[in-house]
Amino acid sequence: MSRIATPSATWLALTLLMGVGSPLAAQTADARRPQATRAELEAALEELERVIGSSGYSKSFRQAREAEAKLVKQRLSEGDFQVGDQITIAVYGEGTLTNTFQVLPGRVLSLPNIPPVKLDGVLRSEVGDHLTEVIGRYVKDPQVTIQGSMIRLAILGAVGKPGYYTMQADLLVADAIMQAGGPSSNIDMDKSQVRRRGEEVITGEEIQRAIEAGLSLDQLNLHGGDELVLGGGGGNNNSNIGGRGGSWRNWFWPIQAAVSLGFLLTRIF
Repeated sequence: MSRIATPSATWLALTLLMGVGSPLAAQTADARRPQATRAELEAALEELERVIGSSGYSKSFRQAREAEAKLVKQRLSEGDFQVGDQITIAVYGEGTLTNTFQVLPGRVLSLPNIPPVKLDGVLRSEVGDHLTEVIGRYVKDPQVTIQGSMIRLAILGAVGKPGYYTMQADLLVADAIMQAGGPSSNIDMDKSQVRRRGEEVITGEEIQRAIEAGLSLDQLNLHGGDELVLGGGGGNNNSNIGGRGGSWRNWFWPIQAAVSLGFLLTRIF
């Protein structure tokens, strides 16, 4: 049974700053940013397909990229918004249109005094322009700002507070797990997965790499209704792992600190 090894915060910070790390980290971080544009997703898909068709990678690695490519294709085709997701909109001078609205069955957004707005095929990066165009049919020259885009996820398994959560799409995977009470001490990433409509779409290994690389929910291609299931029993978050002393939670915070440091320094420089 494989458990996550305790990482070095210093090593992880250097990895993030220098762009060195797992193949997934390098490809995903370089190819996409949170709330990626259609062009960025198409470029990422092209790179994934190149890797899939290359004999220079292991079979298991290419299979993982095939699964990722499938999720990217789904995003490009269906869009990012699912029933239960939320969008916080501000329309200058229009108080009734400035609010947080939930995506309803049929993937529509119900705005005051405006017919239902369809979101089929719309990416998070496109929703501002899409709503500006729709609202512009009823409001002259609207100034639309998207202040938040939230997805509704189930975080289950070996976490302190399993349940459904509505979270910002650009929230780090690590932070999402911490919001669900943090990981249990006996977490087993080999048994972790992301399920979509009852089917495993992301493995525990990919989840662990996403945490190490500082990826967001959006970058992991999660969407509303997905279940992030962390393997292992409930356990006590303060118990020791493998007799080493210190819980999973104790070393999880250095990951967050290193990721935040890398992000901050990239913003500064």
